[in-house]
Amino acid sequence: MDQNEIKRAIQYIIQDINEKSIIQNTAIKDSIFGILENECTVIYYPFENEKNRGFHIKKIVNNELEDFVYINTAKPIAEQIFAAAHEFGHICEIAEKVWSNLGYEGKPDRQEEEDITDWFAAELLMPTNVFRDVFLSHMEELGIKGGRVKLDDLVRLIVLQMNDFMVPYEAVRRRLVETGIVHQDVADYLALQEEKVLNLVSIYTNDRNTYLGQGTGVKTISGIRSLVKVAKNTENADKYLLNKLKREFNLTDVPVAEEGLEIHIGENSGE
Repeated sequence: MDQNEIKRAIQYIIQDINEKSIIQNTAIKDSIFGILENECTVIYYPFENEKNRGFHIKKIVNNELEDFVYINTAKPIAEQIFAAAHEFGHICEIAEKVWSNLGYEGKPDRQEEEDITDWFAAELLMPTNVFRDVFLSHMEELGIKGGRVKLDDLVRLIVLQMNDFMVPYEAVRRRLVETGIVHQDVADYLALQEEKVLNLVSIYTNDRNTYLGQGTGVKTISGIRSLVKVAKNTENADKYLLNKLKREFNLTDVPVAEEGLEIHIGENSGE
């Protein structure tokens, strides 16, 4: 498996996705959730003390196999975003497409599939050219010259990239090598100094107006209130299951608004 060859193939696939207008922005950040929801059912739920940031399963619904993705909202938002991009790659069967496009025999094994899907998520969220341009802009902004860079300055740059692309530290550390900004030995050094580096990441993150380090704790499925309402009015509806869903996802009843509002769509509202 040639990594460089595979990464080039991934770029072509993402270019094709962009041309089909699925993705409009170069840094899509949390727009990935809406993109994923267009492809499958996404369940947002906090799984405390769970290592997984998200996972993908298939279930038979009405005699058809459907995709479901769980996003662990107990994790920091940046990790949720990367998990969503990774699972989007699985839904789109990126690894299989890359394997086929490059003419490789058979199918990728489990580890190869995960690696390819991670590379896809990284390129999707942090496009190579944009990532490099933004990094160089931050170097200029902070007055940091190329060559030997102090550890704390490098971490400051990493945090800026994390904030701009809304991705976790580890994704940026790996992306620095993949985009040719640093050599592998620098990334390895960062890994060896992980405790010190993560402490600096925390300090610099807290200095910025960002919620990168926080989980959202959300419990929802997009449109779940409407879905429950429709199901409730369906003949032979399972009332026990519906009530359980309402409790599980904290679906309180919406108060009825009695007042009427006169709205003139398209008319000039000024005096």
